[in-house]
Amino acid sequence: MKIFLMGMGIGVVFQIRTCWGLFLFILSCCIATMASSIALRRLAQGIRPFLWLFVFTALLHLFMTPGDPLAYLPCATREGFRHGLIVGLQLTCAIWISTLMTLTTSPLDMVWALEWYLRPLKYFKIPVEEIALLVMLAIRFIPLLFEETDRIVKAQKARGIDIESGGIIRKVKALLPILIPLLQGMLRRADDLAVALMLRGYMPGQPRTTYKIVSIRRHDLITLIVCAVIWIIMLKA
Repeated sequence: MKIFLMGMGIGVVFQIRTCWGLFLFILSCCIATMASSIALRRLAQGIRPFLWLFVFTALLHLFMTPGDPLAYLPCATREGFRHGLIVGLQLTCAIWISTLMTLTTSPLDMVWALEWYLRPLKYFKIPVEEIALLVMLAIRFIPLLFEETDRIVKAQKARGIDIESGGIIRKVKALLPILIPLLQGMLRRADDLAVALMLRGYMPGQPRTTYKIVSIRRHDLITLIVCAVIWIIMLKA
């Protein structure tokens, strides 16, 4: 339900064309953040890497939208300033919703939800379970990849290898002592994972059971109805 609401919210925010409607949407995002008990610092860490995208998009609209020119800023228009502000806020809200969903949902739950949404593809002979398993393993491997990279970098620095100074060619050559051990370590972990799956009796194409049965409850439907009504009001604002 959270993934569905996230997709619907992102679709709604990009259909809002008024500042009043965007203000109401931002207010609903603030209420959702308070209800999730997520620290603002963690939320800001997820939004901060995309600030350049918001600013760049707003500047493009500011200088490339025709209209009444601004006296204090050459080549800029009033319509461009308004459109740039709206688009920047729309992108901010979209990333806000996505970050809030990922911070309140475990990766395993997201994989289960992905498998549920892809279930109709079974009728087209698409291996949905294998796709979901690959996504889950990729999510599990990402922290291991960062951990292995950090360990190798520290080990190579302790051996006296300089990977920060010099030109581009020197830096690329300095990365080889890091990439080769990293690739070997990842292949070794992948082989161990394959052996573990084989020992646990995993067979591709065979249906798997799960100890956690997820079903839609009453408060999920209430949340869906309330959000849909509020977002429809925002679209009409």
